[in-house]
Amino acid sequence: MPNALSPCNDVRLSTGYLLVEVLVALALFGMAAVYLVDGAFVAARFARHMKDTREMEQDLLWARSQIFSEPDYEKISEGGDLETLTLGEIRWETEIELSSVLDVYKVSLRIEHDGSEEFGVEAGERDSTIHLLRPTWSKHGDFASDRADLLNDKRDKIREIKEDRQR
Repeated sequence: MPNALSPCNDVRLSTGYLLVEVLVALALFGMAAVYLVDGAFVAARFARHMKDTREMEQDLLWARSQIFSEPDYEKISEGGDLETLTLGEIRWETEIELSSVLDVYKVSLRIEHDGSEEFGVEAGERDSTIHLLRPTWSKHGDFASDRADLLNDKRDKIREIKEDRQR
């Protein structure tokens, strides 16, 4: 039985790694490094995409605020163009309807944008429907008669309900 001080003649008791063990360890390390670097690139691309998406959404919110701050009904109904930072030039159109609720207007807004190569935003379009309560242009003549008709209908409905309760 060899002791710790005597030279080792048995191959099984020698210290160190076999060539196969070293190659397997290097292969595992290489695979781990590749997946780690790939994961870092995916995370960086995702962060960039989220930043671009957030900037695009902020531009859309800004454009909507500019469109709906317009007090003139004629300008809103005609549509128009706006220049934005990340979306480029946008063209917008609106379709305005009086809803069944008094003084609430249903506005369908379509925004078409050119995109921006600088920010990596492709051209596209967005459709949204917004309900507005008493916008500044609600007194326009196109809606005055519709509003009066709706108001009379609501009054008639209230009278009918009162009459039904009294019976």
